Amino acid sequence: MGCSCCANSISEKIPRGGGGYLPAGWNPFGYAITELGLEYLNFEGSLESDVGRFLASMKSGRKKHKVLREQWVEIVRVSKSGQSMRILRKLDDLIAFCLKAGFLD
Repeated sequence: MGCSCCANSISEKIPRGGGGYLPAGWNPFGYAITELGLEYLNFEGSLESDVGRFLASMKSGRKKHKVLREQWVEIVRVSKSGQSMRILRKLDDLIAFCLKAGFLD
């Protein structure tokens, strides 16, 4: 890659892997469910899993990380279910998994 004073393109100057203001994997424009994620939700029983329930909450449109966290805090407050608490506790892991699997973009 070379030193930053000799960089030929803007892509070589941009820090990667969370080196900037956002942690790695966070999308400043928010996350949206992909066609693959919608197909996953069509499988019978998919809504019973943590991933399925999380993806179902994404069907209403693109959401930023802060909005997702606030939404799940409210869901836990109202439902008080173990699954909701687990999703909130593992929210960052679920987002990372869904991004890697192609369920979110």
